[in-house]
Amino acid sequence: MTIRWGLVGVGDIANKRVAAAIQSDPNSELVAVCRRSEPQLDQFADQFGVPHRFTNADDLIASPNLDAVYIATPVDCHCPQTIAAARAGKHVLVEKPMALNPAECDQMISACDQAGVSLGVAYYRRFYPVVLRIQQLIEAKQLGRILSIGCVTGNPNRFPADDWRVIRSRGGGGPLMDIGSHRLDVFLQLLGDVATVKASVIDSPDYEAEQAATLLVQFNSGAHGILQCYFGTVETPDRLEIIGTEGRITVEDLNHGDLMLSTSEGQQLESHPPADNLHAPLISDFTAAVLEHRSPTISGPVGKRTNDLIRLAYEDAQ
Repeated sequence: MTIRWGLVGVGDIANKRVAAAIQSDPNSELVAVCRRSEPQLDQFADQFGVPHRFTNADDLIASPNLDAVYIATPVDCHCPQTIAAARAGKHVLVEKPMALNPAECDQMISACDQAGVSLGVAYYRRFYPVVLRIQQLIEAKQLGRILSIGCVTGNPNRFPADDWRVIRSRGGGGPLMDIGSHRLDVFLQLLGDVATVKASVIDSPDYEAEQAATLLVQFNSGAHGILQCYFGTVETPDRLEIIGTEGRITVEDLNHGDLMLSTSEGQQLESHPPADNLHAPLISDFTAAVLEHRSPTISGPVGKRTNDLIRLAYEDAQ
């Protein structure tokens, strides 16, 4: 069986990776796309050879020729579009962050459960070989008792005030929602549940959302997590470091996958690059989950955990 996909929102991420990831998956077929701007829709559909084109998301979702919908729209659209897709009997894979808040996440999970369709969230870094290698080293106690995990990340874009990513009612926040969510998901993957969250944000003089956020997370294990994320910074790294009583892991760029393991025995450099298309393992896992009647790796409840953390962070910062 082949999963017939519709793609709602054919902006930057869809053009860069999502469409190609669906088309490269042997169990998938991209049959429909949606964008409000008809010229941009036609350009995208022509580029990827997609036969069915819609300027209204509801029309695509209602199409009987689809099995699954990938939602790549602004965050405020995720909840209503997911619920509509579920009611239409479509499986849903939604971009991160899952929704504006945990309450919307609950509505999405409930709608998909009631409809008997799968719900996944696009935290594709869970499939990075370097992240899976770190998880293996932690579980094997190679670092001893974990004391801390830290990440610094940024987006160099200088967003205008009318960009949805910096309008709270549309994106939910600034860098914490947009890029910080990916790293918090990795925190949860590697170190498990969180007990408390402390946060501080720096407001932007140019737009509504914050421009920088720093989080101090305490895990149930007692370990600490520190996340720093920024919009509009130059040459900001995508750095991950984990420190334990018996060793340290440093990854200077998660998207490259080079890992330095430092222990009492010395330093060891390993290379674990991601897939050429970062979304490909995500699509592959989701389609396999649908065909095998199992939950996708990043299910709705898994994706909601990051929204729970972000809500606690914003509440503390206020």
